[in-house]
Amino acid sequence: MPDSNQIKAQLTHTWPIFFARHGNFTGVQQQAIPPILAGKNTLVIAATASGKTEAVLAPLLERYLFDHAQPSTRQPALCLLYICPTRALVRDLYERLSLPLQTLGINLAMKSGDTGPVSASAPPTVLITTPESTDSLLTRAPRLFTTLSALVLDEIHLFDNSPRGDHVRCLLRRIELIQAYHQQQAGTIPPVTFQRVALSATVPDPAGVASRYLAATTSGEKAEIEIIESPGGRQLLADLVPMRELADLVTALALRMTGESAIRKALLFCNTRNEVEQVAAYLRQYLPYEAAIFVHYSNLDPAIRLETETNFAQAGVAICVSSSTLELGIDIGTIDDVVLIGPPPTLSSFLQRIGRGGRRRTTTQVLCLPRSPLEEIRFLALLDLAQAEQNPIQRTRAYAAAYHFHPSVLVQQIFSLLKQSPTGAIRLADLRRIVPVAMEDEALRLIFSELVTSGYLQSGRPGEWRPGPALDELIDAHEIYSNIGAELLPAVIVDAYSGRTIAQAGRIRIEGETLLMGGRKLEVVWRDRYRIGVRPMPQALVAEELRFHTAPFAVPLEVSQAVAAHLKLSPGQLCLLYDDQGAWLFHFWGDLYGTLLAAILQHYFRRDDEFAIVSAHNELCVRLPTALRVLPPWNAAIVHRQVRQLLPRLELVLELGRFHSLLPTELAERTVIEFFDLLRFEQLYQAARVIEPPSRLRAQLLALIG
Repeated sequence: MPDSNQIKAQLTHTWPIFFARHGNFTGVQQQAIPPILAGKNTLVIAATASGKTEAVLAPLLERYLFDHAQPSTRQPALCLLYICPTRALVRDLYERLSLPLQTLGINLAMKSGDTGPVSASAPPTVLITTPESTDSLLTRAPRLFTTLSALVLDEIHLFDNSPRGDHVRCLLRRIELIQAYHQQQAGTIPPVTFQRVALSATVPDPAGVASRYLAATTSGEKAEIEIIESPGGRQLLADLVPMRELADLVTALALRMTGESAIRKALLFCNTRNEVEQVAAYLRQYLPYEAAIFVHYSNLDPAIRLETETNFAQAGVAICVSSSTLELGIDIGTIDDVVLIGPPPTLSSFLQRIGRGGRRRTTTQVLCLPRSPLEEIRFLALLDLAQAEQNPIQRTRAYAAAYHFHPSVLVQQIFSLLKQSPTGAIRLADLRRIVPVAMEDEALRLIFSELVTSGYLQSGRPGEWRPGPALDELIDAHEIYSNIGAELLPAVIVDAYSGRTIAQAGRIRIEGETLLMGGRKLEVVWRDRYRIGVRPMPQALVAEELRFHTAPFAVPLEVSQAVAAHLKLSPGQLCLLYDDQGAWLFHFWGDLYGTLLAAILQHYFRRDDEFAIVSAHNELCVRLPTALRVLPPWNAAIVHRQVRQLLPRLELVLELGRFHSLLPTELAERTVIEFFDLLRFEQLYQAARVIEPPSRLRAQLLALIG
């Protein structure tokens, strides 16, 4: 471990601002600061509230802003780009860092869909932004990035192995190309590229993440990469309390308000927006003690979400009911208790949620509320996995999913490159230079051809493509910068009297309809095309809750395998249970692989009985018409045929990107199959052994059928 005094001596300007009031460095700061000061590209993995932000910013500011001249004497130029996954986190970091950086004389700005433009003539020294706003800046003011010295990727696990992660990888290459061209024109020899740092509380595959985001790709320069994993984290104190109805939630919250360690501030997570509304409305009516009730989810207007975050942070006794929007490290004050109604589908989401509690304490209190035996066993499996996260070797070997590039991102990048292009045209070579993985030119040409057919592009001079009418519409609507989301929501809900925007909704409402919004009962009193005016209602039964489209999620293999491990099953064991109507086969393979297993078994059963039906019941088991002693022999042709038949269903639950539907059919299908990872499925299938469970286990499994 580096000596604290030596590190302090190198932070002449930033020590008094970031660390002096604490008197020392945290463990992760002591580990991470020296390699970052030395210019190494660094991946920093440490627990929430361990001081990662300061561990990164202090050495970067010291290295690039104070080595040669004071910031006040430098020409205005963008030096440090800090990319966050959400607009809320951008705003939160900006508010946290404004005063320290102002004290240091450093110009700080933020850029997201909720803020104004960034000045190209007088740029900030440090800019906090999102991938989408970075893309927008690249199209409007690419020269901003010629002076970039360092780039930080916060919450990198939320980007990696997703369309946004591949979007970021393409953006990194575009920034490199801009810098290389600028340096070539200026005669800079040898060319240099910007330093990269990535942060996270949990990364299943540190080496893979480092190679994908921290290695310079276009300059040929081999930068030193350092991976910092700081041990620690708070002790997890989890209580499991079955919840059959919302009255059980009220009882559990009331009990936690008593005693010496009474809960004052609770953050309550639900898995859908509808649940958020229902729970908040119920708590307002039946909570037996005085507490402010807040609601937070993505469809609410940004100004309302900010108001919620501020008021909840300042409240003395309060409960905030949230969807996944508050999983990230937005500052909402001290949280005494994290409450989970139902388990989230993934380990990453579970860790983010429980990490919000007790940030300045040695323990984290979590109340897990399963609504069925299936949810209870999944909670137990997630808690087991959370404990395994404390062992980096075990974590990396057991839970690192295979990485696959999302080609749909290239559709979005074609549109963005066209917007950036000074000639208004794009060539194949322009796209090839920013693709971060090996792809044949023929595949890229097929993408261009498909976009011409669908009207997004049109042929220009030989070897060039230009925007088509459909793309002009997207550009006018500023819809070319994001790889997440769906079509624009047609309806906007506003306060009937002030006109203040409250939220977006998925359908038009008519006068007299009632709904839940922000956990309160509202009535539609007028409609003006796509604007719907609402007013608060007196306490009364609500005719209908506001219905949001919620994308289906799939419980992954890792969580279901952890359920099997919790039940003391050996790897590869499948359990068979009989009843009067047939049998249940517990595979513990998760939703996706369980769906394919059911399709394969359906083929074999129907071969003998055309009326036989095999169905995927849940993420753990399938329903069989009769008993099955062993799985049928592996037949790759049958497996591939069943996968192709399942493609429409698989596309709904695989995160393929907003522009996946614009890919050529063959490439789109190949992508789905690749993301499905048939090699891993074959390994599971070949290793499977069907057993009849012992009596102690049989009752547990029957309870999981539901």
